[in-house]
Amino acid sequence: MSTYVYGIDFGTSNSSVTIWDVERRALVRDPRIAGVESSFMYFPYTLRKDPPLIGNAAKLQYVEDRMRGRFFQAIKTILPNRTFTDTIVNNQPFTLEELIAFFLRYLKAKADAVTQQDVKRVVMGRPAVFSTDPEEDAIAQERLLGAARLAGFTEIHFQYEPIAAAFAYESRIAKPERVLVGDFGGGTSDFTIVQLDPSRQGLTGRASDILATGGLPVAGNKYDSATMWHKVSLRFGRLATYESWGKRISVPDSLHRQICQWDQIVFLRNPKTLDLLWRLARTSDDPAAFERFQALIKENQGFALFQVIEGAKIALTARDVAPIRFTHPQIPIDEQLTLAEFDANSADLTGSIIGYLDRFMADAKLAPADIETVFLTGGTSLIRSLRHEFFTRFGADKIRDGGEFTSVGDGLALSAPLFFPELHPRG
Repeated sequence: MSTYVYGIDFGTSNSSVTIWDVERRALVRDPRIAGVESSFMYFPYTLRKDPPLIGNAAKLQYVEDRMRGRFFQAIKTILPNRTFTDTIVNNQPFTLEELIAFFLRYLKAKADAVTQQDVKRVVMGRPAVFSTDPEEDAIAQERLLGAARLAGFTEIHFQYEPIAAAFAYESRIAKPERVLVGDFGGGTSDFTIVQLDPSRQGLTGRASDILATGGLPVAGNKYDSATMWHKVSLRFGRLATYESWGKRISVPDSLHRQICQWDQIVFLRNPKTLDLLWRLARTSDDPAAFERFQALIKENQGFALFQVIEGAKIALTARDVAPIRFTHPQIPIDEQLTLAEFDANSADLTGSIIGYLDRFMADAKLAPADIETVFLTGGTSLIRSLRHEFFTRFGADKIRDGGEFTSVGDGLALSAPLFFPELHPRG
């Protein structure tokens, strides 16, 4: 019988696997599973039925292949989409569960190489809300369950990601604390309020310690989209006008809103849209912008451009100005994004997250003074305007950080005693 349980954080932007050693009642640390993998998957165009490349290797090969294959990013966000049934890749149909199973199987193989066992038990992370629609939320978890089964797991439990982050923080403290955890990823912002106590870590009964949990589907990817809309889309003709029947007409917003999600850009590659862009390049007051727009679609440069936009966002967590520099010969962009611009462009997103937090605290009947510690995790937690709101409400002395990309994975493995009490008789 296996003596290990895996914790898998399948994230919108990054993913990780962590190992719980049942006999030692401790996490297994090994460089082969340290850190995170980007949540990328790439199928090169081929007639063979080869498995896809996963993680950072997928990105590197996709770029090397000049972005000609089928590339998946943020696939987790599709889970609650009830209209998505399957997709065709290299003339082969794949369900969403089958696609995600490739990634989970990859993470399992990495961990199995460490444990030297075919581990069947796993605690899977899930956001507090996949969707605000309860039916869609249930569909998302059921699909993730199906993917885990396809990946080779037979005993599967789910833990809320912010609760997992709380347990990871609990492993660092020396005395009891009432903690608000904010877990900010690429797709969701999740919160939990939990009473932590290092003396209770590893026990099988912790339900009474969890005081409240919730979240909303607004996070890092939407900040990237906001930069594309407010800043970069201007280089593709947003706000331009064109001649039609003797009148100057504004270019419709719908055309540019679709390029604010990189994975939607590929759907613009159709005769109708390309013909419209060709005409705009000849009738608008910004023809060069629509030549860039055509190249963005024809050259399949959406992913590469959004990597640059994300890089600017990350840079602004430590600097006041960041470059948005794109060197494709047909799409030259050399802009400077200031922190003030970024904050203004994303103010509605920060406002929606903090508005939800205020309601969440009120529903829990707790005031900021009732919270002893605020633990912020996830890459989006580093955005300065968002952090400032926490400083304002709770005070800088209460804010704790650490393991922005790995704390959820650690906490999922640390949750093993809750879901597998038969393995922990001392619980």
